[in-house]
Amino acid sequence: MAIKSTDFISSMIDDWRRERPDLDAGVLEIFARVNRLSALLTKRSEQWLAPLELTWESFSLLVTLRRVGAPYELRPGELLSVSLLTSGAITNRIDRVEAQGWVERRRDPDDRRGVVVRLTPAGRKLADQAIALHFAQLRPLMAALDKPEFKTAGVLLGKLLGSLEAPPKPSEARAAPLPRKPRGALAKKPARA
Repeated sequence: MAIKSTDFISSMIDDWRRERPDLDAGVLEIFARVNRLSALLTKRSEQWLAPLELTWESFSLLVTLRRVGAPYELRPGELLSVSLLTSGAITNRIDRVEAQGWVERRRDPDDRRGVVVRLTPAGRKLADQAIALHFAQLRPLMAALDKPEFKTAGVLLGKLLGSLEAPPKPSEARAAPLPRKPRGALAKKPARA
């Protein structure tokens, strides 16, 4: 049984299939939906995190430290690699949560020049409260999928993400060439009814 999507992306894909039938619009379906889902879910998350005085970035930083277990600390580079944060201004993000008293920087015992970032007791308490709220708020947002669909979506998205996180093979390291425009692509389009 084919499932017809009715989201904004469906009409965008239909437009591209009409305007550029020479392109495989299917790849854009995945990219555009994942991109749009990320933006919408992040925006919703920030709405329920705001009463806790958390941004998405501060939330991600705190719950990552909480998730790794005692002593709830990581080096900044490790924090970046195992969180949902992007690399931009990680130091500033740490500064902000440190100013709130939720983390503290300590000397790295294995590297005199380095630091580790550790949750404070207040940060751990807030992280526990925030992650419980986050899970509770996410559940109804996923209600459009039944249990088998939910599991399948998780597996398929994990497969795709895993392939993108893997280092590129030497043959993939070069950018793909731009597709050539088909002959007659500049021909006059038929008038719309």
